[in-house]
Amino acid sequence: MDMNPKAAMEKAEPGAIDHGEGLVTFAIYAPYKKSVHLIGSFNDWNQQQDVLAEREPGYWATALHLDQGSYQYQFVIDQELVVCDPYAREVADGPGDQEQPAAVVRVGEASYRWEHDDWLRHRLRDLIIYEMHVGDFTDEGTFASAMKKLDHLADLGISAIELMPVYEAAPNDYWGYEPTFLLAPRRSYGSPDDLRRFVDAAHAHDMAVMLDMVLAHTGHEHPFNRMYPYEHSPWYGSGLGEENQYGLPTFDYLKDPTNFFVRDVEIHWLTTYHIDGFRYDYLAGIGADAEGKGLPNLMDRAREIQPDAFFIGECIPEDPQLVNNSGLSAVWHTRSRMALQALIAETEVEPYRLSRFSEAVQVLDPATQDYRSPQFMINYLESHDDQRLKHIIQESGVDDAATLKKLTLAATILMTIPGEPMLYQGQEWGEASAARTEKNAINWQTSQTEPGKALLAHYQRMSRIRRSRSSIRGDDFAMALLDEQKKCIIYHRRFGESDQVVVAANFSSQEQNVSAPLPQPGYWHEPEGDSFEAQEIFDCKLDAYTAIVLLSGKS
Repeated sequence: MDMNPKAAMEKAEPGAIDHGEGLVTFAIYAPYKKSVHLIGSFNDWNQQQDVLAEREPGYWATALHLDQGSYQYQFVIDQELVVCDPYAREVADGPGDQEQPAAVVRVGEASYRWEHDDWLRHRLRDLIIYEMHVGDFTDEGTFASAMKKLDHLADLGISAIELMPVYEAAPNDYWGYEPTFLLAPRRSYGSPDDLRRFVDAAHAHDMAVMLDMVLAHTGHEHPFNRMYPYEHSPWYGSGLGEENQYGLPTFDYLKDPTNFFVRDVEIHWLTTYHIDGFRYDYLAGIGADAEGKGLPNLMDRAREIQPDAFFIGECIPEDPQLVNNSGLSAVWHTRSRMALQALIAETEVEPYRLSRFSEAVQVLDPATQDYRSPQFMINYLESHDDQRLKHIIQESGVDDAATLKKLTLAATILMTIPGEPMLYQGQEWGEASAARTEKNAINWQTSQTEPGKALLAHYQRMSRIRRSRSSIRGDDFAMALLDEQKKCIIYHRRFGESDQVVVAANFSSQEQNVSAPLPQPGYWHEPEGDSFEAQEIFDCKLDAYTAIVLLSGKS
């Protein structure tokens, strides 16, 4: 039996919902308001024609019969304030010269048919993550053009793509960290189905897709911020976290409407777009309390929706006490980026510097990092927030040959230490463009230069080694040698007797002779090298800025 308007009204969820047979409900939560009207392309934007009823305190809804097609709409609150639907699943320019955008509802359109729903997610420990900004990943800056590059990521060994914000944000916010419509894919990137096709294609390439979620705050132009004075907002307030560093409207997780809205946002992306998890931005701004409100409750809600999804946090400066028992899968290990940049670029990245070698390399040992497991750490050399490592090296006047050696050394360390490695787009060939929050497309031509091809081939090789060795993806780590004077380290990774790896690295500008203690006597080989038999000690010569990897067993 077809649903009638009255029954639909009782089931109306926030936003515009197509119930089939042309019946569409529109609903908005606006407590303490006197009236809400619906305007749109279906009623010539008439502010008096379609009035919403207050179905329950603060919850306004109506139902309309509409022909098949695409429609734009807005709400008018108290016959004065025009707002776009905060639950807009798609947005477009508003009518005429109005600056306020309009929400889009598509009636009677066929649902996207997923082709790779049988895809199985990797385990967390098996991830090699790639942070991508869709607008800068290609010159076109769209989901469709990014999809054409998935073969490159597959060849690189990537198993998870972490998309920087892909929802609508403030007009001058190129990166997307001032969200305005948290359920609507960004128009400049493509349509909702373009995003679905990208996710579907990534799954076909055996890659998960995670979204960068900004749930600590919104942009100033978010409808919630336009509907109420800040001090009377049902959603904003002082919250549980630190005072917002960016002066943005802060979600208050002590308020039920905030928790309900964020739950709906997470449900939307995990179910409507088959997203495999989130990277939560600015956890310090979300906070937590002793009763589990804030971050722990956010995680509980997310895991109710998708228990096996990946939920990764960003907390800078790092705060293991906040995140360890929050329900997160992992957290960005920012100290790994800082320490490795200091060692590789031979510069100071407070508090790390090459002259305090022991302190910097200890960051690689998970036993010193206060996290609940080594797998909890996402290690990286670069991210959207940081200057490119190659840029930093080049600023110090290092020549091209030494720069390539340093970048290759950094890649070896990143791919062999405990935790999951993350690359920032273009890092695999040594992208060197300065960081900026405006159009800054990566230069794919650099990947075809001799240094670019050499570094890319090394990342591909290290990815293959990582995927083939449980020891590198596991928890076991032992620092076998830390030589402060020579600026050399040797560490062991181990998974049983038959799967052991030794990494020896020289961070100095001089050739160094080191004795590499081996976990056990027997056959060893370098990747793509011949086997040799060794006892408990392996003497080796390390060129400046180089590392060697020894794998147990015959080649």
